[in-house]
Amino acid sequence: MSNTEIIRLVVLGLVAYALGNINPAIILGKLHGIDIRKEGSGNAGMTNTIRVMGLGAGLTVFIVDVMKAFIAVRLGYNYGGDLGAMVAFGGVVLGHCFPAIWGFKGGKGVAAAFGAALALNWLSAVAALLVALVAFILTRRMSVASLLAALAYPALVWYYEPEYFHFAIGAAAFLIIMHLANIKRIAKGEEKPLTIGSIENAEDAADAEDIAVDGDKEFTEASPVLDASLQGKPLSDNERTKLNASDQEFEDLALGESPIAADATKEPGLVAAQAHEASRPEPEPMDYYAGIEIPDLGDNAKKIAVIGSGSFGTAMANLLVYNGHQVTLYGRNKAALDEMKETRINDKYLPYVILSDRIKYTNNIRNAIRGKDIVVFAVPAQQFRKVSAKAQQYLEDGVIVVNLAKGIEKKTLKRMSEIAEETLPGVKYVALSGPTHAEEVVRNTPAGIVAASKDADAARVIQDTFMSNQLRVYTQEDLTGVEIAGAVKNVIAIATGVSDGMKLGSNARAALMTRAIHEIRRLGDAMGANPETFSGLSGIGDLIVTCSTNLSRNRRCGLLIGLGLSAKEAVERVGSVVEGYYTADAVCDLAKKLDVDMPVCKVTQAVLKGKMEPEKAVGMLMSRDKKDELK
Repeated sequence: MSNTEIIRLVVLGLVAYALGNINPAIILGKLHGIDIRKEGSGNAGMTNTIRVMGLGAGLTVFIVDVMKAFIAVRLGYNYGGDLGAMVAFGGVVLGHCFPAIWGFKGGKGVAAAFGAALALNWLSAVAALLVALVAFILTRRMSVASLLAALAYPALVWYYEPEYFHFAIGAAAFLIIMHLANIKRIAKGEEKPLTIGSIENAEDAADAEDIAVDGDKEFTEASPVLDASLQGKPLSDNERTKLNASDQEFEDLALGESPIAADATKEPGLVAAQAHEASRPEPEPMDYYAGIEIPDLGDNAKKIAVIGSGSFGTAMANLLVYNGHQVTLYGRNKAALDEMKETRINDKYLPYVILSDRIKYTNNIRNAIRGKDIVVFAVPAQQFRKVSAKAQQYLEDGVIVVNLAKGIEKKTLKRMSEIAEETLPGVKYVALSGPTHAEEVVRNTPAGIVAASKDADAARVIQDTFMSNQLRVYTQEDLTGVEIAGAVKNVIAIATGVSDGMKLGSNARAALMTRAIHEIRRLGDAMGANPETFSGLSGIGDLIVTCSTNLSRNRRCGLLIGLGLSAKEAVERVGSVVEGYYTADAVCDLAKKLDVDMPVCKVTQAVLKGKMEPEKAVGMLMSRDKKDELK
């Protein structure tokens, strides 16, 4: 083969690949304000388009996909003969499945492969289409039809056009590989039949491909009939008033972050416990560290910056001051910081607690960080990259960075420590995690927490710095396990909140929490974590406290969803960052990437995205196949 012929074949392959990048499903979706790769099954092809946008849109996608591939192969044949046709066949299918202009995420190549096969040899292509039609009529499952057609194609090519036989085997193998996930679901009896409709009606497909869990069956049992206001519809003012009057728990949650934070600190059980211990009850602000002598650490006192003046940042700043360290609390709102300095009260997040007068305040991040030995980040997980990148230029050599956020970055699926490696290169990083609600830490009640780091010396420094008579700090080397446990438990807390909001009882909550530990462990195992971590403070300890008290914003969000609000309404009503709401997508994407079964997280994600009603989510979980508890 001459150089000219090789160049011609390369050009034909590139042209075919470019034609393959023309994806009508994605284009039609964008015209309708939809990203087809995020709806239904997430596949940018004909089947998912039918499910999401209807039969007309699906047929349009099929015709365009067939035509682009047909044209590509005919061009290949005209300018490169049989070899050019096969090169174009491969190029156009690859371009459809892995389009560069669409982030290499396209369809599965069925329609494009049919169009290419039609141009290569129309008799074998039509025969394969007939096989697919018969299979679809019998099963109503497009994946089964596609797989049977792919298996039959090499034999049909051998019969009609033997010179293409070996190439046909390769093409069929590629399509089968693209359908491996479907094959697994078919083997388990979970593959859903084709449905026609809209985004809402694409739920069944999403259940199968994005939400499905081992052994799930379509929930057909009769569900308890709820009042219309509790079936995911927006609540009217009258409905909210009636619900408020009849449900004390709902009433406690009704007003947004500032009052919620205030109400949470005077939750009846907590107030009763304080009264039992002869503590002064609310509502008068109280200095819970009154009478505690601040130690004089001399040169051993650390200079510490706390970035974030929310509830946890404020509570930790107060704790560190009473441990004898020099603390500067950074926040963006100067007026709020000035008020905190004057009144010694964080009126928005911790309104019933008097803070130490030794805390320094600043809204200048450079002044907060420069010259500090330790920098504590108390910002939401999805903001950690932005804030840490901004802070990096002011960090001193040898500084230890402590992160309090618990989550996984949605866009990258990276843990907080992995983000720190990018934004804070060379810095000693420690994750502080465990069952520590800010509202209780600031009250100086007993608690235990974990300082996790790859740098054992840094972890011990943080242990010594944060340890107090009431806060016990343990070191941990399993940074991965600690971060995974802290992130996933927020998603589970939403699930238990939904369960409690639906009045399913303590049995249901206990079952959810226990099965969640298995899910967290499975994900941790896949990421190389130490299984024992999930039995410790940062695992089951943090899960228990987050799922069991109204101090948890994630649980409060779930309660509101269980009481009838949409996820968006619930997050707005909580009024502050609900980490689990943002982390659910990341956790499920990570689980899918690592092939980890996480049914509770998946159905929680479906509820949060509005793809599934809470009642159906419960049904899916309860109708899973029988299995051994420990497998």
